[in-house]
Formats: sequence, C-alpha cells, structure tokens
Amino acid sequence: MSALDLLALCRRELELCKVTPGETLAVLSGPNTRQDYVDAFLAAGQQLGAEVFNLNLPAPVKSFGTPTTALGAVWGRSALTGHRSGVEVLKKANILIDLIGLLHSPEQVEIQKAGTRVLMVVEPPEILERMLARPNSRARSEAAGRRLAAARTLRFTNDAGTDITYELGQYKPIVQYGFTDEPGRWDHFPGVFAYTWPNEGRSHGKIVLREGDIIFPFKEFVRSEIHITVKDGFIENIEGGFDAMHLKHFFEAWKDPDAYAMAHVGWGLDEMALWNGISLIDKESAIGQDGRAFYGNVLWSTGPNTDVGGSRDTPAHLDIVMKGASLYLDGEPMVLNGDVIPDDMRIERP
Repeated sequence: MSALDLLALCRRELELCKVTPGETLAVLSGPNTRQDYVDAFLAAGQQLGAEVFNLNLPAPVKSFGTPTTALGAVWGRSALTGHRSGVEVLKKANILIDLIGLLHSPEQVEIQKAGTRVLMVVEPPEILERMLARPNSRARSEAAGRRLAAARTLRFTNDAGTDITYELGQYKPIVQYGFTDEPGRWDHFPGVFAYTWPNEGRSHGKIVLREGDIIFPFKEFVRSEIHITVKDGFIENIEGGFDAMHLKHFFEAWKDPDAYAMAHVGWGLDEMALWNGISLIDKESAIGQDGRAFYGNVLWSTGPNTDVGGSRDTPAHLDIVMKGASLYLDGEPMVLNGDVIPDDMRIERP
C-alpha cells in the first residue's frame, strides 16, 4: 500500500472515530512499531484539525519473565508497563492510537477511565483495508451485545462432542466494530464481534477442538482432536495427540494457575474476515484478526479478565476459534453450525 493510500485509509478510520478539530490525538509507538503507521495517523489527525503527538517508548529495561515475547503472545505487559509519566500524558488525549498493544493491561484501563478513547491498530495494511468497518457493522455488533447483556447462560457445542455452559451476569459484554467514537471506549481496528466473561468459577463442561479450529497466539490450525475438560471455571484436563501436548506445554510454561481460567467467549460477525487468513499472512506481522472475527465463528479464551473489572491480570492468554460450532444464549441459538441466526446480526450471503 502506498503512503498516500495508507494516509487515506487512516483518515477514513479517524472519521469513523469522529476525530474533530481541537481534539488531542496521541499515537503510542514502541521499538517494533511500523513507522508508516505513526506518520499516517499523525498526518490524518492533522488533516482533521486535531492537535497530534507521538509518544515513542523504548523497550522495557526489565524482562517480564514470560516464556515468549512473540507478537500477540503476551498481553497486559508492554513498554508502557510501570511508565507513570507516559500514562499521565496519554490520559490527557481525547483519542489514543495504540500501536503497541495495551490490551488487558492496567495502564489501558486507567487511560480509558480518564475518558480517552483507545483504538488498537497492529494488523498489516491490507487487512485493515479489507476489514474496514461497513455501514452495518456497529448495529450488528451492538445487537449481539444487547443479547449477551440480557442472557444468564451461554452454551456452545459442536459435532465433535463439545458441550460447555457458562453462567453470565457478573461482567458486562464488550462489542467490537473496528472504531471508537465514545469517551473511554476501546476498540480494535479491524474486526466485528461480541463477547463476555463467565461468572467466576461458573463454567463447566467439555470442549473438543477439531481440524480447522484455530489457536492464537500459535496462529495455527488444529490438526488433531484436543479434548478439554472445564470445571469450576478452570481447565482441569487436556487430552489428545500432538496438538494437545503442544497446548498443555503452553499452559505449563507460564507456571501460573490463572493461565487455566476461562475468560471471554463470544462469536464473530465480520463477513470480510477470512477463516483461512492465517495461511495468507506473515505470522510475525499480524496477530490474526481474520481468524478471531470471521462470520459465524465461536471464540473462547483463557487468562485475564481485567478489561471488565476482574482481578486476573495474567499475561498468559489464548484465543481459541471454533469453525462450524453452535452457540446459544438462554437456549436461543445465536450461531448454528457456523451460521449466524438472529436477523439483526446476520448478513445475506450471495
């Protein structure tokens, strides 16, 4: 993508975020940030009349003691961790363009509470362009969010034997539609989906991952069945062949009981996202929004819950995406065998 095209794309995104003259726009970058993104968002903000600045942070002096530092593999720890002056500066901005990935961090929560809207942007430009929010993206995502907020149970299944139930109500749902125009709201450009967290200790059942499901941050398809037992909100047992062994090793490497906790769960609504997107990208340049957001997926996760006021701030986090699964809220189908059911969320495929 040319510099001019990237500038135009960033401007369209900031227009969706309703950046207006006189607002303060901050771009947060670090040692691994794309400089063309910094330049494009700063220039786009200036075109819209905003007062702009770039806070570029060095790599942390101390290691976080995590077993990996790969892109998208560690959340809640970043160059902003413990950087008080940086946090205070960013709290004064109207909108923060997060190019380093503050998700699941106490710093992001504090910045949001100050009223700053936060937009995370880390995917390559071709994915940003293809998955830019469409006119109905917000409405469909918010419709899903309303269903989640009203539900008291969430159950998902698949033909391989999955049957797990989450009790809901302790935490508010989060909806993503790829832009943020409300004070204190976070979103991730791009992606359209909705999710919530289970009540503490109140998820039980069995999950069977099968060929074609995706594990992040591995950014790999499952190729053999993995049988997972969940009891009282935590993964209790993992069985299977190589894929199961690989997954077990990931959990064990963290040496953190909270790594096994069941975290957010929901479904994808993005018709422009590709199930096989991870086959088409440089895995070191993307975190996998295609897989996380594709239309009709069921996504469940493990680890932190600080985004919604919980106390688990572990950096160990998995997003696991299931293709062709079904998800029910209070017994009503939201997704059946990979197809979105409610009229206010579905799209008509050609």
